[in-house]
Order: sequence, then C-alpha cells, then structure tokens
Amino acid sequence: MAIPEKYKNVERWAFGDTERQADELVKLVLDGVKTATCSNLDAEGIPQPGDVFVVVDGKNEPVCAIELTTVEMSTFDRVDEAHARAEGEGDRTLAYWRNEHKRFFEAYDLFSSDMTLVLMHFRVIEKF
Repeated sequence: MAIPEKYKNVERWAFGDTERQADELVKLVLDGVKTATCSNLDAEGIPQPGDVFVVVDGKNEPVCAIELTTVEMSTFDRVDEAHARAEGEGDRTLAYWRNEHKRFFEAYDLFSSDMTLVLMHFRVIEKF
C-alpha cells in the first residue's frame, strides 16, 4: 500500500495492543465511529491540535492520516461518558472504557486511578 510522500516522515500510531485490536480499531476510525483516543502522560511531550499522525493496522501498514482537533488533560477517574463514547470501543459506555483502559495500562505497569491522561479527538484527513 503506497503512502503519500507528505506522510513519509509522520509519526505512526497503532491503536490497541494486539494485531487484531489494531485492525478492529482502525476500522472504527475509517467508519467514523472512533474519533478520540488517549495516552498516558509521558516524556514524549503533549501533542497539539493540528498535529498529524498516520494510523496503521495490525500489520503496521498505513491506513489513513488523522489530524488532532482537540487535546485535553484529565485524570483516569475523571474521564467522562462523552469521551468514552468518542473512543468508539466496545459498547461505547464509560464502564467498558474504564475496564478496557485499566487492563491496558495495568499491562504496562502504568495504571492508577489518578494517572494523568492526554485525551485527544481527531478527524481523518486522508485514507490510503
């Protein structure tokens, strides 16, 4: 799959932590269901609205480019139903979001209920 030249050096993101999950979540992005994500606050810095990323599938193949539209900080325990719904996963409830993200962050020894998260909303700007 050819990626446009303008995206050759753009940071790549895979959603989820397995090949299958990455494939499922990128499909939700392409279908317009998943319009948000989050990450733990780390030394990488905080992305800004307007930043562009290439989303890859489970085989690390580029699928689309996204542009961040909003970036906010929150603690895990203060993430709301609206953000959980925008992440588009599972049944799109806050309960599902909390269970799945707690599992994800615990797997990397990062979880605490007051951990700082970077909440990002995005839009697809180009499909490959």
